Amino acid sequence: MTKGLAGNFAVIYLNNKGLKLAEKILNFFPSAKVYKLNQVEIKDLWEEVPAIVFIMATGIVVRCIAPLIKDKKKDPGVLVIDEEGSHVIPLLGGHQGGANELAKTISYLINAKPVITTSSDLNNLPALDLWIERCQLLVKNDAHLPKIMSNFVENKKVKIYINSDAIHLPLYSEYFEVCTNSKEAHLVITNRKLEECEDKLILIPRNLILGVGLHDWITYDEIEEAVKGTFDEEGLYFEALKGVATIDRKANNPVLRDFCQKHKLELYSFKVEDLSKVESVSKSDIVEKRIGVSSVCEQSAIFASKGRLLVTKRVFKNLTIAVAESPYYVKGKIYVVGIGPGNMDLITPKAIKALREADIIIGYKTYIQQVEALIKDKKTFAYSMTEEVKRAKLAIDLALKGMIVAVVSGGDPGIYGMAGLILEIISQNNLNITVEIIPGVSAFNSASALVGAPIMNDFVCISLSDRLTPWEEIEKRLEHSAKADFVIVLYNPKSTKRTENLTKAKKIILNYRDGHTPVAIVKNANRNGQEIVLTILEDMDKYPVDMNTTLIIGNSQSFVYKNFLITPRGYKRKYEEEYRIIGSVVG
Repeated sequence: MTKGLAGNFAVIYLNNKGLKLAEKILNFFPSAKVYKLNQVEIKDLWEEVPAIVFIMATGIVVRCIAPLIKDKKKDPGVLVIDEEGSHVIPLLGGHQGGANELAKTISYLINAKPVITTSSDLNNLPALDLWIERCQLLVKNDAHLPKIMSNFVENKKVKIYINSDAIHLPLYSEYFEVCTNSKEAHLVITNRKLEECEDKLILIPRNLILGVGLHDWITYDEIEEAVKGTFDEEGLYFEALKGVATIDRKANNPVLRDFCQKHKLELYSFKVEDLSKVESVSKSDIVEKRIGVSSVCEQSAIFASKGRLLVTKRVFKNLTIAVAESPYYVKGKIYVVGIGPGNMDLITPKAIKALREADIIIGYKTYIQQVEALIKDKKTFAYSMTEEVKRAKLAIDLALKGMIVAVVSGGDPGIYGMAGLILEIISQNNLNITVEIIPGVSAFNSASALVGAPIMNDFVCISLSDRLTPWEEIEKRLEHSAKADFVIVLYNPKSTKRTENLTKAKKIILNYRDGHTPVAIVKNANRNGQEIVLTILEDMDKYPVDMNTTLIIGNSQSFVYKNFLITPRGYKRKYEEEYRIIGSVVG
């Protein structure tokens, strides 16, 4: 939702102190560009970037941007940060320009305080204008919007009337109250004109489909007059029209195409065999004999809308039209976010963006705590260790209601994480949900980097937890991996209930590998309480380990040099001469 969170914003500094802070911001937003203060540069950037972050005094910024301010819907968001990095102020475009959201995000990342002045944010309320934009609703009488927003801030509730059960929107139950009577409502969401709602804020969903049958010689004015006249007579908003549907042989009519282009309408065309699957209300034997369907306009409207007919066939001199209503959904989304070890230095910019865009955060309580600084203003659902299915089902349920949900997963979500479970449930229930999986730094990446280069050659990851995988299968995997001389990474080596699995694994591997094979034991990699031990295979179960510990067991070529565990890739065998030259120079 927030334009600046894509990272392609500009950061402008005044002096070396400001440059250091700009570089700190760049650590989290590598796509951002940094510039030294220059009025010509600012003028060019004003038309190019979604947001500009100034690191300097507010007065300087005001004087620089004053001549450039034109339209709040088009101007970039403008933020000001003091050179100490203590406060982040969204100066311009708080909602429309995304400055408030960007200010919060930067503040949480650099440990500053966001200075927000918009009423909805100050009262921890969703911004109505952004919600309207998210739902892609057209505002019919926007003069009422400031009054409605003011009332919302004062009463912490907004009453909504929706005139059709075909319209489904993401509603925040604690803030939005759905009314059965339009007279009680502040907002009316409707595709039909309602006389009693003239003093309300009218929001129009584009969910009407016009079905058309026409003669080749029809004129543009005939279509325009017939369609608009019908919408007026039926009390429908023309603005609610989303598209025009017809039989394929009429879809290339230039007048019909001009009508769609002028009003920015989608044009749908269908074959006879498709339309014949739909039952029409008004039937014509003559049309059916000549074309193959009984009512082109009705059947096209119904087939394209996948909904219900609102206006049955209207016959004009060279035209027949019908109107159908489509189900109107705001599509939700699930981000499955890998947060890595939970250290802000090792979380990706894409993960930050997903967490900030989400309406709701779901996850294991420890992972929620690890990114708490970044999601402190978000609604969260924290679960215990064995409640993965509950997490997945809640995320799916909320996404089906139009919410943007982020499910946080430690390390990488595709490696013993939440990605597979969520996709399994979606596939089993044949659901249409947008899912984006955001990769993260996995435990084996973190552990490997801390101890050198132990997985430079082929390796396998095996979890010793038999809660979901039978121990017999784990034993087979251990045996075949050891026999094939893979470097072996062990996850979940021991829990309070599973105390012997690591020793069992050691015995299996010792059947194929020397007892002095080097092993790295890394606990809490890149987290508080980090511990690193370099030992050997026959001793690896003598050290305290837990579910936050990763073990890396070398292959037959692995060795230890100083504090590094190294597994050769094979370069020395191929480039032995170069190795000797390098050795002589270094020596």
